[in-house]
Amino acid sequence: MVARALVFQKRSDEAAVLLGQALAVQEQVFGPVHPRVASALNEVGNVAMTRNRHEEARTAFRRMASIYEEVHAGKHYLIGIAKANLASAYMADKEYVRAVALFREALAMYAQTLPPGHLNVGITSIKLGRALLRQKKYEEAETATLTGYEILKKLTSPSLNFLQNSRSDLGEIYTALGQPEKAARYREELAAVAAKSQKP
Repeated sequence: MVARALVFQKRSDEAAVLLGQALAVQEQVFGPVHPRVASALNEVGNVAMTRNRHEEARTAFRRMASIYEEVHAGKHYLIGIAKANLASAYMADKEYVRAVALFREALAMYAQTLPPGHLNVGITSIKLGRALLRQKKYEEAETATLTGYEILKKLTSPSLNFLQNSRSDLGEIYTALGQPEKAARYREELAAVAAKSQKP
């Protein structure tokens, strides 16, 4: 918990040291395969991402997924979270094919374990859409991004980063698809929310 607080203060190097200690304690107390160890690995991976240590993050997220798969007999939404996090770590290094495959695996797990309009489904759909967009697969990107956009706009503040990302991506997608009116709609939404958030 102290490490999480340090991350919010952008003191990631200090957080990484504490998380390493916490992970070692969890492993000593609970053994190498336990949900608490997986939870600690999630934090380790997230901090590694903030430090641009993507391979370190991937190692943590892979192990996190492996633990949850063993503990939960291969079916739990936490497996989806681990795979989505792993996909994000690949996307950070522009390994979009791997990222897309893992985002799809995460969504398939969510489909078995979460309601269709869940926040995690929305966020992962938007991330999948961005990975597809980067590969210029515009029709597939449109479907994924719109799915995430529709979910998040019902659940969250209009200024949430993921929702703003989806508006930006939809503007880019519809421009590429030759649909300027639709592109303009999402860019206008993007600009309006950004302007509102800057007002005192």
